[in-house]
Amino acid sequence: MLLPAGLAAALVAWTAAGWRPVTLALVLASLAWFAASLWSSRALIGRRASWIFVGLAAALGWFAEEMGSRYGWFFGDYHYTDVLGPRVGSVPIVIPLMWFGVCQVGLTLACLIAWRRPVPPAQGWRTGALVALFTALLVTAFDLGADPYFVYQLKAWIMVKEGDWFGETVWGFAGWLFVSFTITALFLWRARPAQAIDTPPATLRRAALVPIVVYAGMMAFQVAVGDPLALRVISFFAMGIPALAAAIAWHQWRSEPAQQSPAEQPARVIDWEAATLQADPLADQAVAAIVGPWEPGAQPPAAAMARLGQATRLLASWTTNASIANWTPPAPGNDPQVVAALQAYLAAAGPAPDWMDAVQVEAAEDVFMDYGPLSCTLLFCASLPECYLLPQLSEVLHVAGQLEARTEYRIRQTAAMVFPVMMKGGLTRADGGGIAQVLKVRLIHATIRHLILRGAPHEAQATCVPPLAKVAPGASLNEALLAHGWDAGRQGQPCNQLELAYTLLTFGYVFLRGLRKLGLPLTPEQERAYLHAWNVVGHALGIRPELLAHTMEEAEAMFEQLQARAFAKPADPDVRAPLGRALMNAMANSIALPVLRNVPVPMTRWLIGRKTANAIGVRRGGLLATLLFNLGRVCILGFDRVVRLVLPDFSLTRMFTRVVGYRMLSRFLLDQARPLTLPEELLNPMRRTVAGWRSDARAPRWVNHLETQLTQPGSAAS
Repeated sequence: MLLPAGLAAALVAWTAAGWRPVTLALVLASLAWFAASLWSSRALIGRRASWIFVGLAAALGWFAEEMGSRYGWFFGDYHYTDVLGPRVGSVPIVIPLMWFGVCQVGLTLACLIAWRRPVPPAQGWRTGALVALFTALLVTAFDLGADPYFVYQLKAWIMVKEGDWFGETVWGFAGWLFVSFTITALFLWRARPAQAIDTPPATLRRAALVPIVVYAGMMAFQVAVGDPLALRVISFFAMGIPALAAAIAWHQWRSEPAQQSPAEQPARVIDWEAATLQADPLADQAVAAIVGPWEPGAQPPAAAMARLGQATRLLASWTTNASIANWTPPAPGNDPQVVAALQAYLAAAGPAPDWMDAVQVEAAEDVFMDYGPLSCTLLFCASLPECYLLPQLSEVLHVAGQLEARTEYRIRQTAAMVFPVMMKGGLTRADGGGIAQVLKVRLIHATIRHLILRGAPHEAQATCVPPLAKVAPGASLNEALLAHGWDAGRQGQPCNQLELAYTLLTFGYVFLRGLRKLGLPLTPEQERAYLHAWNVVGHALGIRPELLAHTMEEAEAMFEQLQARAFAKPADPDVRAPLGRALMNAMANSIALPVLRNVPVPMTRWLIGRKTANAIGVRRGGLLATLLFNLGRVCILGFDRVVRLVLPDFSLTRMFTRVVGYRMLSRFLLDQARPLTLPEELLNPMRRTVAGWRSDARAPRWVNHLETQLTQPGSAAS
């Protein structure tokens, strides 16, 4: 910092020697502003990113002003006087410093208002462009009152031809918008700023407050000295509203529980490669006991397949958690070998874990029920698509579900597990059905492993099972699995521990991440409770304890590790794209309302990210639909944030995502002609639950009325 301080001292001395006191005061004020913004920037985003910001803002700001004063570019025809002190070319030295100061202030306020954090999110170019535009608007709002003051009262520059805005040209404001947008956009692209990890929390809070104080101070100054009076009113509202919104966002951000920085968090080392070779010994032993002796690699005996079919039919009697507590077959005449294997499996897998907290599970159920159809939107547009990213998992889904042709079946089967789990008492009460449904799924996973590997998984740790002759169209699930072939040494076990852990994260972590993206974040306590409930599900699914995430930070780290593996090791052949396209087509067909039919594709791409979306075949839709979705998303999210300053629970985003979710619910879950494959003990409570979702208790009456107009008239046709 010695060199910048020395240059600043030289500028002050130069100004003091040859310019009036008012000029010296302006130079000192400009340097103080620059120093405050530089300190704030270094504390928030680090030294390197801050100096990149300074360099870009100073260079581009000087260039724009030089071209403007010489040739009339950007801001209209004008030239500087001596009021602002020494120059470089035609531009006073303090002007490029002001460009950095005003852009840094605008960027920090934009991030606080839009994301309730003082640094921009690490996302793609669309988010960067949005941040840059928001910053440019805040900078231009400052200029609405500042420019007339500099022109008329300070006479810092002279407009050759007076404009319509108190002597300033309207074209000049377009120039401010363009230049500040360009500076910010190039900075975000070049520096990729992220929150500094070595700044103490107290310093971070002060650094984020500095830009708010500067912006509010500018507003107060313009309100106090602006002339004519109309400028004072304009400055108060143009700058006061974003200053107040940023101050409230800063207070909310400051009040959040302090989190460890990534550098402070203990590293959680997981051997994911080993997890690909680990299956589920308990469920695999149950299937092995049902099937009986099986020559490795050979076709199973007919008697073994008959016992497996009988076991599958007996699973239908697992209707509630009470039904599996001391389960016996509902009718006589069953093979004792099958019955004994299922009873042993239930005795070992059925009890809840000792660490289960019923209060946290109930809190998670409240979250799912409170968000209603929105929960389904996140299930269909985020959780399910994310499931398809792991190549081997997609291959199993492709074989087991023949998903391209039976997409709706897969969606409905997923819902048949999720709803019993998350409905009231699903995991904790005897009349709930969550544990019973999960244990069915666990046994199905073990069956898939046995059939694909043509034997017990522990006997096929590194073997390659060659494919058989191609099965005929319309072949049964068992025939398709037996014929597929599998290289366990290269691909790992089918439905292995890594894939199970990843799938669990898509239902827990991805749901919570989606709420954050929608601007509807839960409290940290609610997020931990939701992850806890899904960890109970993970226990019932046979997932190893060390693969369960207990906090959002753990879940995020694990999810990113698993996605990085998926991108690093693509499958050949890659079946993910057909699965993703089939899912999007099924969702589009489920929505009868034309204005919403094209929403699933851009919604999914936004929720899961472009990289994942492209990998699973969810390509960008039509240009018009994409533009309309993104424009609507930005406007609605922005409107929500403003209104929530007064009404904390208000959310049009919540309403529109509820509408999309309700449309898909009507198609996939409530179609009376195709009832879910759930026992009546679960179907009836589910129907009552969904019926209660037709109005949002948090929403104003007019929002509920609008939602009703978008759902009820066409619900029967959906």
